[in-house]
Amino acid sequence: MELTVYRQASKTRPDGTVVYKGEDTLPYADSQLIMVADGLGGAAAIRHTSIDKGLFEPDTLPDVLFKGVYDDWSEPSFLEYVKNSFFELYAVKDCYTANVNNIKKSGYFASRIVSAIVLHEFAYNKGISAENFFSALSREKSQEKKSEVIAKMGKHFMDVIAEKLRSIAKNANIIYESSYAGLSLLGTTLCAALIDDKGAEAEVLLLTAGDSRPYVWNEKDGLCQLVKDEERADGGMTNYIKANDGESFVIKSSYAKFRKPCVIFCASDGCFDSGSFLSPMAFEKTILEAAAESKSEKEMAAVLHDFFAENGRHDDSSTISMKFCGYANFDEFSRSAGRRLKAIEKEYISALPKLLTEDYISELERTSANESDLAAKIREAVGKEPAVINFCESFVKDEAEKLTGSDERIIKVSEQRTSAREGLTKLTSGFSEINDGSLSELEAAIGNVRTSDTEYSDIRSSIYSENLKKSAEKYWSENADKLIADITYGSGEYSPELVKAVKNTIEMVTAESDDLEKNAALQAELFEKYCTGYSKYMRGEEA
Repeated sequence: MELTVYRQASKTRPDGTVVYKGEDTLPYADSQLIMVADGLGGAAAIRHTSIDKGLFEPDTLPDVLFKGVYDDWSEPSFLEYVKNSFFELYAVKDCYTANVNNIKKSGYFASRIVSAIVLHEFAYNKGISAENFFSALSREKSQEKKSEVIAKMGKHFMDVIAEKLRSIAKNANIIYESSYAGLSLLGTTLCAALIDDKGAEAEVLLLTAGDSRPYVWNEKDGLCQLVKDEERADGGMTNYIKANDGESFVIKSSYAKFRKPCVIFCASDGCFDSGSFLSPMAFEKTILEAAAESKSEKEMAAVLHDFFAENGRHDDSSTISMKFCGYANFDEFSRSAGRRLKAIEKEYISALPKLLTEDYISELERTSANESDLAAKIREAVGKEPAVINFCESFVKDEAEKLTGSDERIIKVSEQRTSAREGLTKLTSGFSEINDGSLSELEAAIGNVRTSDTEYSDIRSSIYSENLKKSAEKYWSENADKLIADITYGSGEYSPELVKAVKNTIEMVTAESDDLEKNAALQAELFEKYCTGYSKYMRGEEA
């Protein structure tokens, strides 16, 4: 059983054309090979404006790429994969240069060409097929000789990719454009696994470059990353495939074997670097939940696709290629995934329910970086207490009255109210007798007075409330520390209600701070415990 997940960001143009934005290639999976490649949208962000027009048609694209590079490229599964992997180009063939966002970057072409080169080698070079490679490896008696055979595979693919990548780029007119000086031509990662699972164990040859990751999973050990990311602390990669003149790269080759049943898969960083993952445990849990709620590998792939469509927006693409080894059927794997989920719940999440949803560690680091953060939290929380607000307002009522009385809006409506009253007085003083006409005038004048009184009252109340709030907030900002200190140490004369409110709030905020420290410490402990197993193969432990 195999599955692939390919989530790619896209945008629909007004004419209905769908423009895809990702640089990851179409993930590949068959009974012996799984592979992903993540084209570099940053380091290899060269936009290629003058590619060969034959690349826009699936029937002519293989000829453009491989003519003079390979003698034969007609093997059906190889040809189908290559054509499908460039499907984004076909959609924009009539508007490729109409908008800069339609023009594909160097990383886009790199991931697809490199995956095609790797697949062609395994399809046509029978000497490195899974059967022949692992047989040859088993015949070597010494570990030194075995290591030489493994290293030779890495060197072989490094040489083949370096040569073929440049030749194919020349065919397709994928050239280094001067306006993009300093960027990499055809930069991409690679993560491929050649697998033989015919025996009691699954044997695996890994070919990697960059930060796309190979993993193994089984119910007992959970998720394990197999190769370290080739990147610096700042996130920049120390090794990746590129076609720049005078620059080189390495294809790292490594070997492992795992007791079945197990799952072996490759993933691009658009999956495991999701902002919703605080730990690799969260990545494992996502995969297991998809398995547990699915009835087939196809359903599982769809669930994962939908998850990354929602939670993988930090990256334009999320790709996975997965092989199930030693399971009679998908249902057997799904039940195993369910049992592992229960184990994670019991061993980790039950100890800290929000272990994977609340970043206690980062929050503690943030607060610890500011020594006065706790005091600021206390000031903020205490200042929201009704008893404290009332206390502050009692000190600033006169100030609020003064500010309100001098407000231009109040002065204006006050003048309007005075004018209405004067108009009524003038009208009544001139009456010698009341008739229908004078009664109507009188009613109108009285209405004006009432309206102006209501407007004055409403506006004055609103402006006074604004001034009272602002003045109280200012008073609190200037006197908060003194009030808190007085109540904390029993100084000053304050009402019992105010003292109780302040003390309760201080206790609550302090308790929250203590809880954060405890939760952060426990979270770090649980993550470290999980990573003991997760990183064991990267530390050199035997599979």
